Amino acid sequence: MMKMNKKQGECVNRALILCALCVPCFVVAEEAPSLELLEFLGDWEISENEWQDPLDFMQNLDALDAEAQTAKVEEAQDAQ
Repeated sequence: MMKMNKKQGECVNRALILCALCVPCFVVAEEAPSLELLEFLGDWEISENEWQDPLDFMQNLDALDAEAQTAKVEEAQDAQ
């Protein structure tokens, strides 16, 4: 294996950076998104340019699930 001195290593690093900068930074989609996907994404739009965050929706479901679990435990304790 060939060893490089510091100056050669810097030259190699510069060449790699230059090559990376020359590579196009965009990606072309192979196919257009399906109509079903676009409709699904459109369901999350509240109003013009305002979107519902699905994670907020999931947090609300988690809170409801926790309340349901608490109610089940209380019912089981009352039954005893």
